[in-house]
This record gives sequence, structure tokens and C-alpha cells, in this order.
Amino acid sequence: MNVNSIGFLPLTSFPFPYKYLIGVGFYFYIKSQIEKKACAISFAEYLLFVPAVLYGILRAYWYVMLHSGIDEYIFYRVYQTGFFLYNDFVYLIFNLILMIHVLGFINKNKDKIKGSLSIRKNWEWLSTFSWMFIVFIILNLLHQIIAVLFNLEDSGEFYYVILVLNSIYIYWIGFIGFTKSNLLFKTFYQKDHKAAAADSALRNRIAYYMRTEEIFTNQNLKVSDLASLLSISEKELSLYIHDTYHMAFNDFINTYRIEKVKTLLVSSEQKKFTLLAIAEKSGFSSKSSFNAVFKKVTGLTPSQYKKNHKNE
Repeated sequence: MNVNSIGFLPLTSFPFPYKYLIGVGFYFYIKSQIEKKACAISFAEYLLFVPAVLYGILRAYWYVMLHSGIDEYIFYRVYQTGFFLYNDFVYLIFNLILMIHVLGFINKNKDKIKGSLSIRKNWEWLSTFSWMFIVFIILNLLHQIIAVLFNLEDSGEFYYVILVLNSIYIYWIGFIGFTKSNLLFKTFYQKDHKAAAADSALRNRIAYYMRTEEIFTNQNLKVSDLASLLSISEKELSLYIHDTYHMAFNDFINTYRIEKVKTLLVSSEQKKFTLLAIAEKSGFSSKSSFNAVFKKVTGLTPSQYKKNHKNE
């Protein structure tokens, strides 16, 4: 872009230790997604910034030496010592250890994430991102090892490989950022008391209509019917059921129908009804759909279930 300075400040070899801040920044971002009281950041964790500070000071010294004219070849002389090569190994291993720790933290704290299915999916995305970052670091390490073993440190062509690799990773993150920005910028804090109370009230109202009123026995029950009873929109109800119970509306209704069937199958009056009558009484409109749903939910056919529970 031919931009060499911002005002009086030269940009060449600017001392920003980003390599030591990428993993640390992601680590603190992850920890910030958990409620502070549950996962307080300790003083020792702030020591993770020490490598970045030390390297930043070193780079600042070289930067001043270069642009003050005291030593215009300081970066070249440092390069000849092999410092930058070894530094690459250090920061890659540092980030690898940190990301392994981050992945362990994510897996350990999954249960602390409260809220909708979409929020949990975003948490899973961070796990995927961590794995991808680990793979990216390992590939960079392998590239450096090959460069040392085969004396390719000065080969510009060989370093095109790592340039392409880094570009792919960066563009992948950019693609996710543009297409699924909610995954990158979603917060996962627990719901506040008002939201939790509203959620609990809606859950109780749904339970009332399902368990007490047994509206699921209506064979033509639609999402609009229950939404009307709850005085909310169809979309809102569908999303709530999907996020809270992790299933579609029809599957949610069918779980109650199956429970009704199971109760009737082992009741003292079950001999009065045929299997089809029990299915219809529970809200199923056909025997075929009833059999398929029952087997899917219980893993047994209605006859097998009845046989296994007849003596209970």
C-alpha cells in the first residue's frame, strides 16, 4: 500500500508483539464469557502477558536503534544470529500450550453455559475454533522444523507455503466473521433474573397445557394452536421449544403422546382398547406414524414395551 508512516511515526518494524498476544487474547476472551463469579481471573493468569511485554520492549529497542540512525542494520544482524527463527519456535509452542489449556477450559465449563441451544452451539464453535488454531500452530511448527532440518531458512519460495497456510486460516476466520458473525461476537452470560423468571413462567404455562389439559391428544394440534393459548407468536414458540427442549414442535408434542401411550398400555383398563384406539386416544392420527414414533422414542415396539412392563 506504500504507507511507510503515520505522521512522524515510522511503520517499518513497528514494535507490536502480536504473535504473543493472539493466544493470550483468545484465552481472556473465553474466560470473559463465563460469569465472573464462577471463573474469576487470577493474578497469575495476567503473567501470560509477560512474554509479549518482554518481546515488545526488545522490539522497541531495535525500532529506536533503526529509525534513530544509530544502527540501521540491527534487524539484519539479529536475523543472522538466528534469533527470529528460535523466537518463532518459542511463540508457537507458547500459543500451542495456551490453546490446549483453553480447549480444556472450554470442555470443563460447558455446564456453566446457560441459555438457548444457539448459545450452546456458539460455545461449541469456540471449541472448533480452538481445535483449528491448534492444527494451524502445529502446521506452522512442522514448517519451521522442516526449514531447519533442510537448511531452508533463507528460501523465500519455501516460506510461500506458510504464507498460503496463514492466508487460508485468516480468510477462513474472515468468512465466518461475514457469514456467521453471531458466532464470533456472541456473549454467553447467564440470563438475568427477569429473563429467567419469564422463561420459567412460559415453561410452566406450556407444562400446564400439556400435562393438565393434555392438548396433545388433539390429532390436528398445530404450533399456532398452542401459541394462541400462550399469547405468543408461532415463531417465538417454535424457537423457544427448539432452544429449551432441543427439538422441533412435532417431536416435542410426540414425547407427550408417547408418555400417554405408555401409561395406557400398562393401565388396568388397557384390555378395553385396541392398540390403534390407544394411539388415537393419545393424539396419533395413524397406526403407522404411531409405531414409527414409538420405536424412535423408546427403542421398542408397543407390544414389546407392553410385554416388558406388564408385571409392574
